[in-house]
Order: sequence, then structure tokens, then C-alpha cells
Amino acid sequence: MSQDPFADGKQPFKEAPTQGVPLASPAGILAPGQRVGRYRIEKLLGLGSMGEVFLAIDDQLGRNTALKTLGSKHLNNATVKERFLREARALAKLTHPNLITVFEAGVIAGTDRPYFAMELLEGGDTQRLLDERGPLDSGIVATIGAQAAAALSEAAKAGIIHRDVKPSNLGISGRGAVKVTDFSLAKSYAADKSLTGKGMVVGTADYIAPEQARGEEVDERADVYSLGCTLFHLLTGKPPFRCKQGTEVQKYVEVMRAHLTAPIPDPREFVAGVDDDLRVFIERMMDKNVERRPTLDESAIALAQMAVRLEGDLPRVTRAAIRSATSDNTIVALAQMGERTQPPHTNPGLVAYSPRHSTKRLLAFVGLGLVVGAALAVVASFFLLR
Repeated sequence: MSQDPFADGKQPFKEAPTQGVPLASPAGILAPGQRVGRYRIEKLLGLGSMGEVFLAIDDQLGRNTALKTLGSKHLNNATVKERFLREARALAKLTHPNLITVFEAGVIAGTDRPYFAMELLEGGDTQRLLDERGPLDSGIVATIGAQAAAALSEAAKAGIIHRDVKPSNLGISGRGAVKVTDFSLAKSYAADKSLTGKGMVVGTADYIAPEQARGEEVDERADVYSLGCTLFHLLTGKPPFRCKQGTEVQKYVEVMRAHLTAPIPDPREFVAGVDDDLRVFIERMMDKNVERRPTLDESAIALAQMAVRLEGDLPRVTRAAIRSATSDNTIVALAQMGERTQPPHTNPGLVAYSPRHSTKRLLAFVGLGLVVGAALAVVASFFLLR
């Protein structure tokens, strides 16, 4: 981009020209082959509450990207539009190996619809990992938690609180690294107060912190609580609090009440083999008293140590959604990469190596040292006996 659209939070997006086919439907979903600036739309990857995410090809750089657009039904909603723009601003300010990267942002030419292009997470997300594999073992959960906490800590240091941490917002790169995504509900300490004033409740009920449920001002400890609920879900296959009966509104209210008053359930009631240190630490993260929760930095360090001890490797998730009918070899290669279920562990975050692979390397070095030592001893003995 020639200009930074987020420099002062007010500068307008540049307008990206559309080329090729027109919009596919009155609903405004972009059609395959349509161009948004330098991006060529390949296919729809997913629909969210705020808009759509597409697989797109950056023709200038030849790379696959995820292009997110605001849904047409929200174009006249100033609050929702501002939240969409806030997500792009928040991500553009942050640089961390466990945070998703924004490449460019703009407005589609001839419309008032904003978009931003970001890295494509061909590994899916931890919700999909859970759906495909069932409850995850303690080592994997600790690995996910360590990387997510490190990313959220980086955001908090920049004054940004996520406020919607959950399994579907913890993406997985093709290299098996966690990437915290979807900052649409993020709150800045220094700005955006008009969107979420005191008394307004935002967030997902299954993972919402008690103080957030009460509509109070929140800090990074709300993200600690939500991450604790997320790790509980990944460990057991279900969120910590659920209501099975009643209308959707009644279920929502009951879950919110449980976050405020109910004791933290024991994950061992749902699955066997839960690491005890991890269980205790998740309970600390979910403490209803914010003063007793660990910080994000403390969480990242403690969970990283558990991940190393438990030899936690983060597997990839098959991302069949990125398959394309085109002949683009890069897309085909990406789809094939996503089919590997047990890849080499590459983690650029806090847990920067695979303990299993490191142990093998250590044993190899030890063995080599013994061989070299024995050889030197033989040579020394030869000269001493002459």
C-alpha cells in the first residue's frame, strides 16, 4: 500500500478497483474470478456474523491470502462497520509469530464495503482440530495455550484486549503454529470507548469472563479467563458451563450466571488422563476473582514449561476448504500440505522446538561425543605406551 490506512485511525481506506465478473448475488458475496485490487477471488472459505472470508490470490506476489469483507447487511450499521475496521487496525499494529498478519486493507471500488487481506491459515483452527480428533491430550492443550497467551500478551502490551478468545479464534498455520485471529471485538485502553461503554456486554457466552459478563471495564485478565475456558473446552470436548434446556435466551442467561457464580468443573469428570499441573493452572486462569488470576505472561511461561515436559506437538488440520478447481500449483500444494496429520513440529512462538526432536538430537550429540572421546582415548594410549 502507498499509505497506511490505520495511521491515525481516521484516514480513509484506499479504493481498490474491481475487475472481471460482477458481484455474484444481491447478497454481495464475491464471485470466483472477481478481482479486488490485486487480489483474485478463488472461492468462499467461510461466513461469519460480520462478513465473508475468501481464498484469494495475490497476483503481484503470487501468494495465497484470506480476504475478509464486511457483509452487505452491515454496511449501513456504523457500529458494526467500525468494529470491522477496528479489527484491521488492531491487527495492523501488532507483530508477533502467533498473531495473524494483515497485508493490506481498503474499500472495494464502487462500493462502501471495506476489506482486508491477511495470511491464509491453511491449518484451520483449534475448533476444527477438536471436531476432527475429539478431546486433545494435555501436551497439545498446553502448547496451544502457551502460544495463544504469548500472542495475547503482545496485544495487551499494545493496549489491546481481545475479549472473544475461543477455539475458533485460535487459528493454526501450515507449520503448526497457533495464530490468534478475529479482533473484531477487541478493545483498546485508549480508544473505542464509544463502542463498548460500561454496562455493555460483548463476547461469546461460553468463554466470557465474569467481569465482562457484568459489563465492567476489562483488562488482560479477561482474556486470561477466556483462554482458560478455551483450554478447558479443548481438553474435555465441551465448554466449562452449558445449559441443555430452555430457549436460546434462557440458555444464554444460565451460562452467563454460571460464569458469575458456579464452581469451576473438574475436567477429570469428563476425560481421563488430564495432567494435574495443567488442570490446576486452568483453574487459576478461570478464577472468578481477577486478582487471583495469573497474567498473560505468567500463563505463557507456565504453559510453555508444561508443553515441554509433556512433549506437546501441535498437529495440522486438514483444510479441504482451500482446494480449488484451478490449475494453480500453489493451491494444490497447500491442500496436500494440509492432509498431513503428523507433520514435523515447527513453532515460532514460545515453544520453539519439538521436545521429541530435541531429545533425539541431544542423544545423537551425546553418542557422537562418546565415540569421539573413545577415539581420543585410544590415540592417547597409543602415544603413552610408545
